[in-house]
Amino acid sequence: MKNTLIHQQPLRRTFSAAVFAAALLTSASAIAGEIKFGQEPLAVEADGKLTAEGRKAAVEALDNVPGEDLWVAHVWAKLDNGAAGPLYFEFFQEVAGQNSVVLRHEVGDYGGEKQISVEIELPGRIGFNKERTYTVKAVQVNAKGKDLELARGKIKLIKSGKAPPKAAEDEEDAAEQDEADSLGDEGDEGDTKPAAPTSEAPPPVEPKKGCSVDLDAQDGWSGALILLGIGGLGLRRRRT
Repeated sequence: MKNTLIHQQPLRRTFSAAVFAAALLTSASAIAGEIKFGQEPLAVEADGKLTAEGRKAAVEALDNVPGEDLWVAHVWAKLDNGAAGPLYFEFFQEVAGQNSVVLRHEVGDYGGEKQISVEIELPGRIGFNKERTYTVKAVQVNAKGKDLELARGKIKLIKSGKAPPKAAEDEEDAAEQDEADSLGDEGDEGDTKPAAPTSEAPPPVEPKKGCSVDLDAQDGWSGALILLGIGGLGLRRRRT
């Protein structure tokens, strides 16, 4: 019995140590934060908790802004033991086997909430590239100047080649042009074109009888006839 007890005691201690280590790991994983990414803002409840629809809309690969070397990440994070004060989202990429920080985004007005939603721009000119996966950490700095990790996630950047959307003004102009074209087509059916102006002179106006005499039209004979008439009157007066 003693030997059995002696042999069982180390086994109990070993088992207890394993259970304790497993409990620590389970506890750490249970309280660990998480980070989700969306192409659009993820739906949340009033307290900031991610809804089922928001969790379903989360993406693992983030597409760029069409036509631009830029990614806009809509980040939702569940934070582990956050405190009021500056909060940082750090984006890491692996270079030569080591992780280096590409971007450190500060949220200065963080009030210690358990969930937070932020929008972060990831420009290509500072080191972000397509077909790369980045590790993202939410951290705070304690009184000793040490970074405390509150949540972690990963996101891959892609470029699907989507064409940029047309500007609203262009769409309005196109709609107005289409409407004008359709109205023009309808009006052409019943309209008649005005007659083209002619270069012909208007017909001459004939003078009314007893009003005027066209001396030019008589080729000089009108004056002679007047003189003969006057002469005739003179002879008639002499005879009387």
